[in-house]
Amino acid sequence: MNNIIKYGSISAIPLYNCSAHSPEEWSQKDGVQRPIVGIIEMTYGIVVNLLYIPMISVMMEKEQFKMSCFKIMTFLTIIDIFALTVNSIITGFLSYHGAVYCTYPNFIYISGMAGLGLWCCSCIIAMSLVTNRLLDLICPSVGAFFFDGNRTFLVLTLPVIYGLYFVFFTTPIAFSSKYLTWFFDPLIFEGKQSEYSNFPHFFNNIMVVAFTCCLYMVFCCALGTKLKNVDAGSAAQKTSTQIFFQSAMICAVNQVASVIYVSMNFIDVPFWLIVLGHVLWELGHGAPAFIYMNFNRTLRNGILRKLGLKKSKVNTSTAHHSGRTNVSIAH
Repeated sequence: MNNIIKYGSISAIPLYNCSAHSPEEWSQKDGVQRPIVGIIEMTYGIVVNLLYIPMISVMMEKEQFKMSCFKIMTFLTIIDIFALTVNSIITGFLSYHGAVYCTYPNFIYISGMAGLGLWCCSCIIAMSLVTNRLLDLICPSVGAFFFDGNRTFLVLTLPVIYGLYFVFFTTPIAFSSKYLTWFFDPLIFEGKQSEYSNFPHFFNNIMVVAFTCCLYMVFCCALGTKLKNVDAGSAAQKTSTQIFFQSAMICAVNQVASVIYVSMNFIDVPFWLIVLGHVLWELGHGAPAFIYMNFNRTLRNGILRKLGLKKSKVNTSTAHHSGRTNVSIAH
C-alpha cells in the first residue's frame, strides 16, 4: 500500500509494470487455464464460508459471547471467511481463467495485500486464543486481567494492527496460474526475485507459527496434568487425548504450510510441494469449520437448533464445559 501512495497507482510501481505485453498476451505467455481446479477451489471456499455463517451466529449468542474465548473465536472466524475469499474463491476464479499477475494487476495486487494481511492477522489471533485458554487453565487471575469483559476487544486490536502492517508496509503476494499459488515475485522480470523478498513474512511464518504450536503443546501438557488423577478411559481423559491430537494436527498443517511458503519464495521447489503449500493454507483457514462441527458441542447443538433439528437447548454448565475445553482446538 505504501508503494501505491508513493507512486500514485499500482501500474506506476516499477517492479509491477506490465506494459511489456497486453493482459491477454501475459496470460498466453505465462498462464495455464485450470477450469476443474478453479471450480473445486471456488466450491470449497463458498461451502466453508456458508458453514461459518451459522457458527458465527451461535458464537455471538449472549450465553456464549460473554466468554472471552468465544469473542476471539468469532473474530478468528470472520478473518477466516475473508481469507478463504482470497485463497480459495478468488484463487479459483484466477485459476479457471489461467491468469497471472499482469492479467488483472490491480485486482491481484489488492487481493495479495489482503491475503497476506489476513494470514498474518489470523496467526496472532490463534496465538491469542491458545494464550487465553492456557491462562484460563493455569492462571485464571492473569487471564481475567487481560481478557475479562471488553478487555478481549482491546487485545484483539493487536492482531489487527499486526495484519495492517503487512498490508501497508510489506511486499504483497501475486498469483500465478502456472504454479497454482501466490508468490511475492509477480514473475514479470527475470532475475529480480530477491527484490520482492518479504522478511517480516519470513519472521511471521517461522517464529509466530512455531511459537503458537509450542503454546498448544504447553496447553496440552497442562491439561494432562489437570486430568492426571482422572480415571483412564473417562470422558474427561478422552477429551484431553482428543484435544492433544487435534491441536497437533492443526499445528502441523499451519507449520508445514508456513515453511513451504517461506521456502518456495527463496529456492526452487517441486510443483507438487508448491501446490501442497497452497492447499494447506486453504485448510488452515477452513479446517476449523469442520472441527467446530465435530468436536465443539456448544456450536454443534446451537447450529442444529437454528436449523430446527434440535429442540432442547444445551444447559449452561454443558455450554461452559464445551466452550472452555473443545474451543481450545480452534486453530
